[in-house]
Amino acid sequence: MGKEIEIPFINAEGYSVPLIKVRMECPKSGEDVLIYALPDSGSRFSLINRRTLNECFDNLEDHYFDIIILTNLNLHAKRYKLKFHFVELNENFEIPVAIADFGVYEGVFPSLILGREDFFSKTMICFDRDIRLIIKADSL
Repeated sequence: MGKEIEIPFINAEGYSVPLIKVRMECPKSGEDVLIYALPDSGSRFSLINRRTLNECFDNLEDHYFDIIILTNLNLHAKRYKLKFHFVELNENFEIPVAIADFGVYEGVFPSLILGREDFFSKTMICFDRDIRLIIKADSL
């Protein structure tokens, strides 16, 4: 493994949450947008908030990747391969994401849920209680 990064949990609505800062491509605005990602080792696939995606993309079909089955929801979902820059890691990843409705929140909230496939396959993550994430990543 290459570098090791420590990321303190963020306080959101009184809860300590392990969020990672991510800059996502946003063709509608012409510049990247800052979003937050929640690592979820229980999720096989990565999911992105529909609202965030709609604010940045007019035509997702240009980014079509494949169709997966979300077993917990018992439905087929298209995935789209998007470019993300992980700020704390200073690394770029192209990650296939399925669209999900997370709801609308005020303040800091995750727009991206990082699943085991793709993100976790490139990193090793340790959840240090409810204090911080320790991420070890190869240079990609």
